[in-house]
Formats: sequence, structure tokens, C-alpha cells
Amino acid sequence: MAETARSASYQRGVVGRTLGHLLDSEKVFGYVLVAPAIIYIVALVAYPFGIALWFTVTDARVGDPLGKFTGLDNLKAVLDDDIFRRALTNTLFFTLASQALQMLLGTTLAFLLLRKFRFRRTIRAFIMLPFTIPVAIGAMAWNWMLNPTYSVINWFGEHLGFFQYGPNWLGEENYAMASIIIVNVWRNLPFTAIVLTAGISAVPQEIIEAASLDGASFLTRWRKVMVPIIAPILYIALLFSLVFTFTDMTVVWLLTKGNPVNATHVLASYAFNLGILGGALGRGATVSLFLFPVLLAGALFMLRALKARQLD
Repeated sequence: MAETARSASYQRGVVGRTLGHLLDSEKVFGYVLVAPAIIYIVALVAYPFGIALWFTVTDARVGDPLGKFTGLDNLKAVLDDDIFRRALTNTLFFTLASQALQMLLGTTLAFLLLRKFRFRRTIRAFIMLPFTIPVAIGAMAWNWMLNPTYSVINWFGEHLGFFQYGPNWLGEENYAMASIIIVNVWRNLPFTAIVLTAGISAVPQEIIEAASLDGASFLTRWRKVMVPIIAPILYIALLFSLVFTFTDMTVVWLLTKGNPVNATHVLASYAFNLGILGGALGRGATVSLFLFPVLLAGALFMLRALKARQLD
């Protein structure tokens, strides 16, 4: 018994010394430190992405997720799909319009928040509410506000004389697209405003004052002084916002579900409709993977532009 205990203790000592020697190596210790991140990426990113790639070249369905190899049949079917082409156009328009409005309104809001006035902290807290409350609750409120029968927006518009009869915001094609853009901007505007507020407040006031003394207007100070200084923050914030908006289907699905008559589908919502609700996993994965090359190209372009600006 004692001999067995000594043998086990000796073996544990050998193992411990071996591990200690391995961890003393910077190369091995570095791999140990990054191993959890690698496992996370492989399990939650690489594996699902690989499954999606397999789905795109098979006729996989909900009842038969393995499917049979079909080559590029799914790609051909998707490219011939009128709804897909409309969803692709909607995705680009939805993303670009949302980002343009967010940057314009976010910049304006950031400069207002930097001014000193009473209850500034309280107002900042209220501005963050759209970004912090669950999107489903916000969408429910907007559904009521845009309802053709109970719409408070239509009620105010009619009483202020903007229109005689309020439009059916979610039932007409152009109004529905405008509605989902407005709701998306409302949801993400606090993020843009807070990021810009933090960036602008980090610009040294001495530089801004010197530019003012030299006769630079507000727009000139913004373009020539502040933007070059906060460019890294702007680029990273814009990149994240573009990715979130381009791949998001929450607002579209909760407000319109792609209606009226599939007119407001974006790629993410149409992929969900085809792959999950329709059961055609192969077609749905093919639609969703159209997001990847566009996002990859956009991300590389923005990162290269940021690097070039930093080198300058």
C-alpha cells in the first residue's frame, strides 16, 4: 500500500515537473493562453460556418439535414429568384440609408450632449433607452404607433394638417421600407451618439481653439481637425454598425415579416423565411452566405483605409 502511494506520488511529481517545464516555454505558454479563444472560435464560428457551406451545395431540408450533394444548383436557383434580388437591393438600401441617418443625427446629437445644460446626465440616460430595452418591446411600441387605425403619428399628422388621412405605414411598400429604416435608426442612434461623444470629447480643446482663432468655420474644424483625430474611433464604430445593420433581421421581422408581398425582405429575413420556416436549409444557407463576401470586402476596405490614414 505504501509502495503504491509513493509510486503515485512520484508519477504526479513527474507530470507536474513536465508541465512546469512546458509552461516555462513562452511559445507553449502562449498557445495555452489563446487555446480558450481558439476553441470558442472553432465551436461557435468555424463549425457553424462549415455546416452552412455544406448546406449550400446540398438539397438539405429540415427533415433531412445531411442532404445530397447538388453542386451549384442552390446558387442558380437563388440568382433566378426575384424575391432574392429584391431582398439584396433592400439590404443595401436599408444599410446605407440607416448608416447615413445614424451618422448625421449621431453627430448632431453628440455635439448637443457636449454642451453644458441642466439635467444633462438625465437626458443622456434617457437617450440610451432605445439601445438598452429589448428590441421586441420597442418593436411592439412602434407597431402601435404605425398602426393605420390607432397610429398616434397619423393622429398628430392629421391634426397638424400634414395629411388628411394617415398612410398605412406598414401596409404600403414605400412607407414600410421607410418605417423599418426609421425604427432601425431609432434603435441604434444612441450607440453612434455615445461613441461620437466620447471621441469628440477626447480632442484637445487647444487645437480646436487654435483653429477657431485662425478663422476656421465649424464645418472646417470638424472636417480638418476633429475627424482626422478621431478617425480610428469613427472607422471601428462604423464597421461594427455596418455589420450589425447588414446582418440584422430583427426590426424587419418584428415589424413587417418582409411584407407587403415580400417587398421589405432583407437577405437575413429572407434566408430565415426560406431555411427555417420553409424548411429549405440549402436555399436559406445560400442566401445568407451572400452576406459574407460583401461584409468581408467592406471590412477589408475600411481597415485598409484606416491603416493608410494612420500611416499618413
